[in-house]
Amino acid sequence: MAKPSLFANLPNPGKLEEIQKEAKAVLSLDIFDGARFEVNKGLNQNFAVTHNVWMGSSVAAPSYEFGANVGDEKMLIAGRIDHSGRLTGRYQHQLTPSVSVRGIASTSPERSQDNLQMDVDVKGASSYSGLRYATGGVTMANHMQSITPYLAVGSELFYHHGRMITGLHGAVKYGTPERVFTAKAGTFGSLELTYAHKVNDKVSLATEAQYYHGQMSSFGVAGQFNLRQATYKGLITSDCTIAATLEEKVVPGIANFILSGQINHKKKDYKFGFGLTLGG
Repeated sequence: MAKPSLFANLPNPGKLEEIQKEAKAVLSLDIFDGARFEVNKGLNQNFAVTHNVWMGSSVAAPSYEFGANVGDEKMLIAGRIDHSGRLTGRYQHQLTPSVSVRGIASTSPERSQDNLQMDVDVKGASSYSGLRYATGGVTMANHMQSITPYLAVGSELFYHHGRMITGLHGAVKYGTPERVFTAKAGTFGSLELTYAHKVNDKVSLATEAQYYHGQMSSFGVAGQFNLRQATYKGLITSDCTIAATLEEKVVPGIANFILSGQINHKKKDYKFGFGLTLGG
């Protein structure tokens, strides 16, 4: 009789690059300046188009972007192009229940910002592994493994061919349905800590601390409050930035109104924006 695996009956920990997603969902605010209008139109079950217009910004010129998405349960192809000719494309394909491939490419008339990134992900019963190649000769390999129902550990090795640099990251995630703590450290003196707490179905809190040796350190606290037809987020960071967003579902599934604001008296940086999204 075969000996049972040490990691049998453990949950899948998810991708290493997504271990902070619970905290980032609260800490990441949709901050923009000026007015933004977005129209989403589904032409059928597998094809949809989007139109985005930005105007009135104090830091960027007015712009227009057109996007199209086509896909089904196993494959997705998405593309966006703006009025300046910058084109971005994304491809994702679930080859088998365990193996998927992803690709992101972008190009612009200047050509200096052209990028390509390709990923292969392998999902195990209690693990997640990935390989990545990116423009500039960056190659990465990572693995995340559950070792208890609540604890997972992982590592990531990367090599930059152009700069002849090799580095290693280690990560740990402890998560329950209400609380998630993560830590990630690198060989170049980087340390990232996050903590997310789901108080109840309407209130979530999160905090993060980042330290990069010889470069910077930062700290932030955020909260998300889900009202009946609105979502409010607030953020305070260690560099004296205060930011907040409010998204109101005027007509659920059809029209959303967004208010966005950010202020930093120390840097004299002030942003305010409002947006309207039409369509699902």
